[in-house]
Amino acid sequence: MHKILFHYNTGLAHQCEHARAFIKGCREVIVTDLPTGEADIHIISGPHFAYEQWKDHPRVLMIDRAWWDDPNSVSIGWLQPDGSRKFASGLHQRPHPVPEPWKVRECSCLVMADYGQNVSEVEHLAKMRFTSVKTRLHPADSTERHVTTLQTKLRLHDVAIGHAGTSVFDAVMQGVPTICTDPLNECMPVCAPSTSSVLYRGSRTKWLREMSYKQFTLAEIKDGTAWELLENAL
Repeated sequence: MHKILFHYNTGLAHQCEHARAFIKGCREVIVTDLPTGEADIHIISGPHFAYEQWKDHPRVLMIDRAWWDDPNSVSIGWLQPDGSRKFASGLHQRPHPVPEPWKVRECSCLVMADYGQNVSEVEHLAKMRFTSVKTRLHPADSTERHVTTLQTKLRLHDVAIGHAGTSVFDAVMQGVPTICTDPLNECMPVCAPSTSSVLYRGSRTKWLREMSYKQFTLAEIKDGTAWELLENAL
């Protein structure tokens, strides 16, 4: 039997909920609010708590924000040496959103900044290609009193540029051809890699099928479905 430590911040309600769910779904889990401790497998809730202590361990399962249905779902995968994650897979169809048809115009561009990201260079490159370029700051960085939703801003633009955030997923699902500057972003298979690249407007079916195995609901964590699939992926 493996010794599994679940590292989480007791001051964050959603991380406490993740811990309780894993205890039900995998009886071997021992929860701790300490970032240290020896174990065969380490589960980290969020990329900040205990990440630095255990990122080089060969068996680290990291929980991060979901690409959709947040906060009822989370993305879960095994950390790899390059900072990416190895996810579960399977044969059965799992629930996922239905994408909107691709937009065809390429005049206006929305730059979607991550938290604390300096996008001045991205804006410069975008202005060399697109007639109109607007930037949406991360809500935590915005000083606007009334922040327009990402979904609304995406409807007003033909193309989007994003980095590591889930805003890239939202853009792709809304049918906005997207340029992604983070090679580790899980949306890269359906995005263009640079402002000089041809925009992607191909099929999203296979990608969505794979994405559906990269996140789980709390109910699936509690009933053991998530752990069974993730253990097979290890």
